Amino acid sequence: MEKNPKLAGYIAITIAMLFWGMSFVWTKHLLNSGFPVFTIVFLRLVIASLIFVTLFKLQHKLEKIQKGDWKMFLLLAFFEPFLYFIGEDFGMMFVDASFAAVMIALIPIVVSITMHFAEGEALQPEFFIGTVVSVLGVFIMTFGFSGSLQVNFKGVAILMVAVLAAAGYSVMLSRMLRTYSPITVTTMQNLLAIPFYLPFVLIFDLRHWGGLVWSWSNVSSLLCLAVLCSSGAYMCYSFAAKKITVTKVSVFANAIPIVTLFCAALIGQETITLQKCAGVLLVVVGVVLSQMNFRK
Repeated sequence: MEKNPKLAGYIAITIAMLFWGMSFVWTKHLLNSGFPVFTIVFLRLVIASLIFVTLFKLQHKLEKIQKGDWKMFLLLAFFEPFLYFIGEDFGMMFVDASFAAVMIALIPIVVSITMHFAEGEALQPEFFIGTVVSVLGVFIMTFGFSGSLQVNFKGVAILMVAVLAAAGYSVMLSRMLRTYSPITVTTMQNLLAIPFYLPFVLIFDLRHWGGLVWSWSNVSSLLCLAVLCSSGAYMCYSFAAKKITVTKVSVFANAIPIVTLFCAALIGQETITLQKCAGVLLVVVGVVLSQMNFRK
């Protein structure tokens, strides 16, 4: 892998997509158990920070943050996870989850354009072709070949906050990875996001904490979200971004619905149909195309 750093990057981003794709199982379980949305995100960030700050501090793997970089890290954490999840979760209050999936699938295109203007990255036609194909695949997976869209413009506007937050996060991540390791970036990102969520937890969720059930299944779900999704997946994503570029790894997010689909099918919440298989195939083809260089 040392001779082929891109291979290591592709393995890392695949692991990240697997963890994020499975996260719906644990999140759904906690929501069904009465855990509020802000509480779930807040607790997974707290748990992740406690574990990884302690672990990596003891191993001396956390780099010292330069004084002038703190505001950059705060901005990184503000964009994602804070602003992204605010946009995604509140946007889904006004639109169906299927429509939200298609909106979120547009992130790679917005990221590519943003990185072009902010960082001077070239706009590659093969990337756009692959991304459009993958977005079409997500659309077919969720709506079918003759699906119809019912647009709620308030929902669209809020979801666009998530899309733009992902673009802002990509720019900040690209800059931070030039100086810091994925371990440091992810650990500080989780730690600094906690204060952003705390007021929402105190105002909206705290009164519900007395009724929460701290069973092993709920605690284990929080641990999986914290260790595998909030930390493990983001570290893999940052590592892949360093090896491949932020723009190219962003399109892999469109593969998350594939993992979610198969996980849901395994526990009986989804049925795999010909339409969904066709969508899966298009997503995979689109992701592969986005990584190619037609000129070579």
